[in-house]
Amino acid sequence: MALEDFAKNLQLEVRDRRSAQSGSDAEERSPFSEELFTELVLENLQEIGMVSEPELCPHIGRFRNAEVKISGYAFGEVDDEEQEPDEVDIFVTHYCGLETPELLPTDELRTAATKALRFYKAVVETDFRFQLNEAREIFSFAERLHAIKDDLRKVRIFVLTDGIAREKKFKPTTVGDVEVRLEVFDVERLYQRLEAGKPRDEIEVDFVKLTGRTIPCVYIPEINDEYEACLAVIPGVVLAKLYDTYGARLLELNVRSFLSATGKINKGIRETLKTQPDRFLAFNNGIVMTADELVAERGENGQIGLRYLKGVQIVNGGQTTASIHRSWKLKEAELSKVFVPAKISKIREDRLEEMVSLISKYANSQNSVQPADFSANDPFHIEIERLAERTWCPDQRGRWFYERARGSYQVALFRGGDTPAKQRKLKETIPPQRRISKPDVARYINAWEAKPHLVSLGTQKNFNHFMQELRKSSGADWAPDEKWFRDLVAKTILFREAQRIVRSLKFKASQSNITAYLVSLLADRYGGKFDLERIWRTQAISPQLSDLMRQWAPKIDEALRYTAAGRQVSEWAKKEGCWLQVRQVELDPAEGVPEIR
Repeated sequence: MALEDFAKNLQLEVRDRRSAQSGSDAEERSPFSEELFTELVLENLQEIGMVSEPELCPHIGRFRNAEVKISGYAFGEVDDEEQEPDEVDIFVTHYCGLETPELLPTDELRTAATKALRFYKAVVETDFRFQLNEAREIFSFAERLHAIKDDLRKVRIFVLTDGIAREKKFKPTTVGDVEVRLEVFDVERLYQRLEAGKPRDEIEVDFVKLTGRTIPCVYIPEINDEYEACLAVIPGVVLAKLYDTYGARLLELNVRSFLSATGKINKGIRETLKTQPDRFLAFNNGIVMTADELVAERGENGQIGLRYLKGVQIVNGGQTTASIHRSWKLKEAELSKVFVPAKISKIREDRLEEMVSLISKYANSQNSVQPADFSANDPFHIEIERLAERTWCPDQRGRWFYERARGSYQVALFRGGDTPAKQRKLKETIPPQRRISKPDVARYINAWEAKPHLVSLGTQKNFNHFMQELRKSSGADWAPDEKWFRDLVAKTILFREAQRIVRSLKFKASQSNITAYLVSLLADRYGGKFDLERIWRTQAISPQLSDLMRQWAPKIDEALRYTAAGRQVSEWAKKEGCWLQVRQVELDPAEGVPEIR
């Protein structure tokens, strides 16, 4: 897909989301369109591992007569719930509504970055948070940011834009003792990461710059015409610095999913690092890496050494890498004595995706959580796609679309209609409101199964929990049938209506949490009596059910804030303890609701 097509599809997605959430096909620029664009870009950045669990948090205000603005944020991942993050990303959106990408003035983008930087400085250097509305999400974010300001060691500010930037990075600045990086994620960079290139393209390591010498290795130039390889021993401090710089982007997608699913860092690895760092090489199985470019050269002593890697991905050994990084951050281990065996393969470009996927699969084949569990190629997702293709709505004129792979909906529209008229006809059959993604399935089902705390964890973590539980409870051979798919569609309609109702009530914060808890409470109170088949037949919820959810939502909002007891609601909502308390809230009984038998 060319950049122009990618940009057009991006705007189509924004309009489709606007249409699905507001019931109108409005195309004009608006604050809501900017918010939807931000949401879409953050989802994509999370998918490629650039950020972890981002949160929308649109805010425009003033500080000392100067404008401040942010659009969202993401705290860095932590190894346990009691630990506070030491990294934060702040996003500010400069949205133009451009279907044809245009070069934007650098000053405009620098001004956007300055507004976000000004917000960050106001929060960490002053009591700016007390100038904010306590009922809004921005207050909770500012309060938490101020609380951890002394522990922060990495801050990044991203300008998100649908235009093209001449400069993708601005000169970093220092606030207190922390370096703040300023970057632009424009439509061109997003296109390169998602379509034309790979998220690993920006990951490179020059061992001579890092260590002053090449890394001793055994180099095998060409095993066959698909790849070349080398075996090396990498200093632990090099691995720690790489992970510190690139974070989850260093890990191939399956490994990221596996790591986030397994939770806490391996205690055995950390114990070895603490007490016997010089034995780490003997005790540890090492890591498996792939690279787009690999440079090995013979030194003055005649020995071959590994000098340079680009496009690096760790496809096995994520636990080892994260453990070393954590020990390095906490100064728990003498990393000068830690060395890690590594097998590195450089793959031929036209075989890259296939080989990386296979290497990851086989390298991780002994893990208790299989990489396939998190893949679009899992039989579970393939079967949902088949069900969507052959299950027509009761009116026999339309059907739902399962987006097993990102972007497949737009691809289907382009492939299914070679003229605008045919595309319109296909879009009438499968409108954007009837598109369901992999994360959607996990979100809607977990909410209906009374797990709003998991839904509140965010897209990736909720999805991982869902897939693990599915395999555990249903077995590897289970597959969904048409009845299961009809129920999924009913849960989708119900959740989206709850989302629309919550948004219409204009709560100042935590709308996504209120939505998840609203659906879960409905299932908790009436799930056994609920007629999902009725929603499937009508492709809508009744006015009576809509009224009931409209009555419940403010009480759920109040319960979330009350039980949070001063904590950030979006963080409190992730705890099972939150659900156990909120589920006790008194709610109006469901009387005269047709869906409840």
